[in-house]
Amino acid sequence: MNAMVKAEVMDWDRFSIEDWFKQYGAYIQISRMKSGNEPDSLGVNQIYWLICENNKGVAPRKDQLICKIDDFEAEQVRKLIVSINKSEAICSSAKVAVSIFIDKCVRGMSLRQLADERRLGKSSIDSMVYCGKFYLAGHDKRLRID
Repeated sequence: MNAMVKAEVMDWDRFSIEDWFKQYGAYIQISRMKSGNEPDSLGVNQIYWLICENNKGVAPRKDQLICKIDDFEAEQVRKLIVSINKSEAICSSAKVAVSIFIDKCVRGMSLRQLADERRLGKSSIDSMVYCGKFYLAGHDKRLRID
């Protein structure tokens, strides 16, 4: 009758704000590659996993990020991003800065790539990344900055 429900609690102190978004980006990449357990006529996902299995002893690249979050944590980060994007308490210029910061972390884009995509200068993008990071840390007290 009274079955206990185990509610998971998000530990936001585990990573910094930047690392949470980078981990979410790694989670998205992994989720795109593994689409199921069944072989699908040796499509892209199966080839990717065969390569990963074959390269077990190879050291990871410097720019390669190992995903350390689970489905629950990824869902919480996704909800955070959605709530930021839908929030009416955040002004439009701050939303742009936060969006650029999230793009840099989640998509793993360089400042030059962001500048080309947004058609802004690299120094403008750099300052907006910092503004977005500090705005988020001030907006949501659960998040920390390193």
